[in-house]
Amino acid sequence: MRKNMTALVFMLLLTGCAAPSAPAGASSVKPELAAQVEDMSASMVESSARPLLESEVLAAYEWAQRIYGWFDLSPLPTSGQSASIDGETYFPVDMKGIEELEDLRNYLRGVFSQELTDRLLDGKSARIRYRDVRGVLCVSGEGRDRNAEKGAIQVEVEQVDDASYSVNVVVDLLGEDGQTVVGLESWSFPYVFLDDRWVFTDFRLVY
Repeated sequence: MRKNMTALVFMLLLTGCAAPSAPAGASSVKPELAAQVEDMSASMVESSARPLLESEVLAAYEWAQRIYGWFDLSPLPTSGQSASIDGETYFPVDMKGIEELEDLRNYLRGVFSQELTDRLLDGKSARIRYRDVRGVLCVSGEGRDRNAEKGAIQVEVEQVDDASYSVNVVVDLLGEDGQTVVGLESWSFPYVFLDDRWVFTDFRLVY
């Protein structure tokens, strides 16, 4: 396999990759996403490392964006009455297959490393927080808009060795007019074979 893969340039549109700011009870995440994420997670579990196609790494990156977005962009859909705990208002999560915190942890472990999963769920590192309340997964926090100062995003997949890749992302920084590119921002996210699965060991939303 080539050491460096061809760059893929694409626009992350507001309607496709981000959700508008909304309270926890008004998330736009579709319930059927749970089954899709489960299939994606299962497909990344391997008995040993194997060379990945560029399309596989890019698909994993797209899924990671959506799932990480549950903690930074738009919370999982909710229903039912709220509960106030430690000064925070929590709503019961309404998503098939994700009914307890352990269910959410298992979904995250299909995409992220154990360390990154623990950090997302510690209730301190993420702007959207999850916890079990009387045996039911609940969420606190509101969604946000895509950063208006971020423009086009370029993604390049680079093979580091037989068991690791780097997803290199470059983001256009826009001026006050929302169109003129005034700078660039770059990120690299390691995608490695760890504990019999391919996972991101570091991640964030670049928009």
